[in-house]
Amino acid sequence: MWFLTITNPKSEPMQIKLTPGKMSIGRNVTSDIVVNDVAASRRHAEIYFDPLTEIIKINDLKSSNGTYVNRQKISGYYRLQNGDVIRIGQTVMHLTNITNQTVDQMGISGTHLFTRELVLEAVDEHPILLYEITEKLNTVVNINSAITLVTDLTKKAMGVDICEIILASDFSRIIMEGKDNVKVRTIRNSSVEASPLALCVPVISNEKPLALIYLEKNRPGVVPFDERDMQLAVAISHQTALTMVRIELLEKIRKEGQVKKLLLRFVSPIEAEVLLEDYLKTGNLPKLAEKKVTVLFVEIADAAAFAERLGLEKYTSVLNTFNQYVMQAVFKKGGILKFLGNGILAFFMETRKDEPVPEERAVSVAREIIEFVKKAAPPEPDQKLLVGVAINSGKAMAGYVGTQERAEFTVLGNLIKMTCRMQEQALPNRIFVGASTEETIHNKYLVQKAGSMTMMGCEQPIQIYEVSLAKISPFVQMENDMSAAFKAVAEKLKARGNREGL
Repeated sequence: MWFLTITNPKSEPMQIKLTPGKMSIGRNVTSDIVVNDVAASRRHAEIYFDPLTEIIKINDLKSSNGTYVNRQKISGYYRLQNGDVIRIGQTVMHLTNITNQTVDQMGISGTHLFTRELVLEAVDEHPILLYEITEKLNTVVNINSAITLVTDLTKKAMGVDICEIILASDFSRIIMEGKDNVKVRTIRNSSVEASPLALCVPVISNEKPLALIYLEKNRPGVVPFDERDMQLAVAISHQTALTMVRIELLEKIRKEGQVKKLLLRFVSPIEAEVLLEDYLKTGNLPKLAEKKVTVLFVEIADAAAFAERLGLEKYTSVLNTFNQYVMQAVFKKGGILKFLGNGILAFFMETRKDEPVPEERAVSVAREIIEFVKKAAPPEPDQKLLVGVAINSGKAMAGYVGTQERAEFTVLGNLIKMTCRMQEQALPNRIFVGASTEETIHNKYLVQKAGSMTMMGCEQPIQIYEVSLAKISPFVQMENDMSAAFKAVAEKLKARGNREGL
């Protein structure tokens, strides 16, 4: 007996038995074989079957879009052979000669290796259907939507009753339960596992299993899975793997962009790239840890009264310009930024050895800020912008807190409170630094004592120093450098003497 198995991306597969004589093919509803395809003519072709000679011929009736057999366009009569593939538009017909109904209805069974050759053969046999599936899957951007779409398309394309897609993350659960040996064997062997009414196909990319497609037919009198079904399932599996890899890459790119956007709120673009590279390796942003930090805090003096005198619109413009300048100055010196209403916190830490120490970079930024404020044109007559800058160095807990989507860089400890208290006294347009900062920068900048302040929890008053905006004399700078060099040599000799017991 001869059968045509008809498949179309928009409908379930259908099997038609050839009858002796002539059978018409076309879009006309009165045709013996109705082809619901826009590329089909009303009277498209005819098939002739002689049961005595077992000769089958197809004749194209001068259709608009042609009839193809084994991918070759035919004209006139063409003799068909067992296994030939007829295509009209997107509709594909497989010709099959079932010589032993009992044997052939047993379907396929056993294990089939999931090889590259099997995938290539499967894709080659079902180009039309795969094009339709690929076109739809290319619009999907998340795994859940992909699973739903593949499930629906597979049910329609293969006429199955059950289509289940199991992700690799659930493999361990299936193996532990061990309820379905077909699924377990497929997972462990990464091969196609088939029985007449059940089919298991792995979804694999670069030899890595991503998921499992389980298919089942359970309707009465249903035709068992055959070789073509297995090929189609493998082809769908391959396309599913490509889709899952694409979605995974899109998710990775989305996360990278999200993290980079987050980092650019705090650090310069160059530093953001470095942090992003570390994040891609570890999957985490630097967590809170004790570090030596130099903190710079700058705030607009008497901001509330200043805003009231200018009006909110003008004040907002002044604040935006000020923030933009400070941000660029901080990023240029490798600092990390945090906006606080009318003020800005900047953090400087050890970076490359060829760069100035954090204390020097912070003071350099502070001097730039004061110079900018002094030169800035007043937004209104007699309404000049005034700020105060404070810098302090010491140990603090520094790092990122929160989630990867809503992380914030923060520094915790008394160091922040002390710096904010110092800033309150650094008016107008002055730069105050703490003792630890002064000890590092006094050879580079003109520094003088500016009094002291008390802090809750500190027994002794805290000495404050003011950094002059005047440039240090080259001769003084040379003398300071030589003094620092001699001091360093003396400390090394002293340490060596201590080791040798001198």
